[in-house]
Amino acid sequence: MNAVRQLNGSASLAPSSKGKGRLDTRVDASGNVHDDVRDMEKRSRLMRVVTRRIAFSELDNREIARRAGIPSQRISDLLAGRLEHFSIDQLQALRETVEDDTPTS
Repeated sequence: MNAVRQLNGSASLAPSSKGKGRLDTRVDASGNVHDDVRDMEKRSRLMRVVTRRIAFSELDNREIARRAGIPSQRISDLLAGRLEHFSIDQLQALRETVEDDTPTS
């Protein structure tokens, strides 16, 4: 569960003691949330697309990892929802890898 603290116009989202990362989000005077949250939302959408493509792919996880040039443990991390381990670029590369092999029918 995330704890939210308001400090002088900024919000800090810190994960529970079990979490490893920290998401620091700045909120301007009009209440707009900046890049960290938008980045996380984009990575979340990409993760859902990639995991769906992996599920329909005829390739196994090791082959997908090999083609993407990443360790197979990273595919396991992705399927387990460990989004903090992936950048947008890495997720897009994985998406392209599995899109090339996903059946169209």
